[in-house]
Amino acid sequence: MNDNSVYIKEELKQIPFNLYNLIYKYSELNNNTKVAFVGGYIRDLLITKFHKNNFTKSIDIDLVIEGSALCLAKFIKKNISNVEICLIKEFNLYNTVELNINNLKIDIATARKEIYPAPGLNPKVTNTNIEKDLIRRDFTINAILFEVSREEIYDPFGGISDIKEKKLNLLHENSIEDDPSRLIRCAKYAARLGFNISNNSLKQSQQTVLKWPWEIFKDQEHIIFPPAISIRIRMELSEIFKYDNLPKIISILNQWETISILNKNIQVDNKFLRGLRWIKKLNGNYILFLLKDSEDFEKECQRFLINNKEKKIIEDYLTLRKLLITKINEFLKFSPSNWTEFLENRNINEETVKLLICDGGLFWRQLFKWLFVYKFIKSKKDGESLKKEGWKPGKEMGEEIKRLRYIEIDNYSKN
Repeated sequence: MNDNSVYIKEELKQIPFNLYNLIYKYSELNNNTKVAFVGGYIRDLLITKFHKNNFTKSIDIDLVIEGSALCLAKFIKKNISNVEICLIKEFNLYNTVELNINNLKIDIATARKEIYPAPGLNPKVTNTNIEKDLIRRDFTINAILFEVSREEIYDPFGGISDIKEKKLNLLHENSIEDDPSRLIRCAKYAARLGFNISNNSLKQSQQTVLKWPWEIFKDQEHIIFPPAISIRIRMELSEIFKYDNLPKIISILNQWETISILNKNIQVDNKFLRGLRWIKKLNGNYILFLLKDSEDFEKECQRFLINNKEKKIIEDYLTLRKLLITKINEFLKFSPSNWTEFLENRNINEETVKLLICDGGLFWRQLFKWLFVYKFIKSKKDGESLKKEGWKPGKEMGEEIKRLRYIEIDNYSKN
């Protein structure tokens, strides 16, 4: 074994539940079936080795096998000990299995070859060997594997060299066209790892984005926005929103002149980046924030599979934003109860208010206070109390409870 293989082996043996040795044993018992660790786990180990960059987050483990992913998962589950929970979830479409051992997630895939019938569609899959499985990966730095039975690194695309040089290289010339979410993932790696995109990969990204929308024909059906594209992009953004620095990643996409993969009308300035940070603080709908200034909102709704509820949130946001600008003098006179009445009588969704807060502007504080304070304040008297005072149930009683609540809201703001 070379130096890198020795290092990788020793690190893999530190994985909990004796996982490495169990896989080695499975391979031995099954005629030296090839099983390999692949993808981000291997990449991050090598980054740590060459750049002393320690990854403290728990990282999912990816395995690829020339055989049955399910059989390997069952073998691991049967032979581990001192484990509270071990769950197996099978996905037949791509012959993959998810194994969850005490919250350590392990994805096991049968080695496969993928052919995309048209840009953005889901690929057709056939079984192959572990070396050819690497061809379907996204970047050279993710196309490195460590095969357990031979204790050997496979690096056919120069991923180790790119790790040393901190370079992001797409694996092939149709990479972004096959799966546009790879562009967003590329920006994520640039932000997270401090790597730079290569000139060829940047050129491919820019040229591919200019072809948007991906118009294809499938079985004589004209498809402008293949759903698989929208799903992959939304999934990638969801992971970024949870674990990464979304403003930095958006800034990188803008710097690369590829922001139109999300929305060509995004103006990446301080106001926008502030809004992005706030939408995360508020746990708001970041997809709607990215699309709110679209020139052709109907088309963007189709592209990102925006449902009717989300669509109404944006429509209400646009209506209220216009009102706040055109009737500024009227809103300057609003009391806290006026804001409450204004928003609640229109049955405004909280997500709409969050978008308005993230815009900043003159009234964001009042909107913020309604969202987190005023809407929770109640009248000191409820229906039962008013009935004892002689009120009859009905519209007048409801109006009285509302009036008393508004008094409480205004009194709160004075304290």
